[in-house]
Amino acid sequence: MLDLDDRKLLPPGVHDASLKEVEQLFGRFQRSDRRTALFRKLCEYFKEVKLAECASAVIIDGSFVMACVDEPDDIDLIVVLKADWDWNADLKPYQYNVVSKRRVKQKYRLDAVFVKPGSDQELEWVEFLGQVNVKWRHQFGWPADSKKGIVRVTS
Repeated sequence: MLDLDDRKLLPPGVHDASLKEVEQLFGRFQRSDRRTALFRKLCEYFKEVKLAECASAVIIDGSFVMACVDEPDDIDLIVVLKADWDWNADLKPYQYNVVSKRRVKQKYRLDAVFVKPGSDQELEWVEFLGQVNVKWRHQFGWPADSKKGIVRVTS
């Protein structure tokens, strides 16, 4: 089970979890139904990703994985595509809809980037998303070098 620190954040690093664990920590009602609505969209996206058989993992971030934020704006994702994913293939619509940044934002209200497993790009995004956004640092009075954990759900 994932544990939060005294700031209601995951400790720095990438933490493996199931969708059920994500729901228990971050997808429940807090002051409004914003978290539950976002979690429903996340579950819809996961269902479609499994159908498309395109990802080996999805890393979840943003204010959604900050339990100290009652009403997160959205969910940020790093979608780690399968090692044999053909970036130049003609995609079926159900595949395109889960690997197009624009379509994912429109349909699911999720901000996603797509990376190859183990790539420099994946490592850079993990490092970047592990930093606490300046908006939240200012709101909570945290130092500029504040870090937080993010969650990896494997498919």
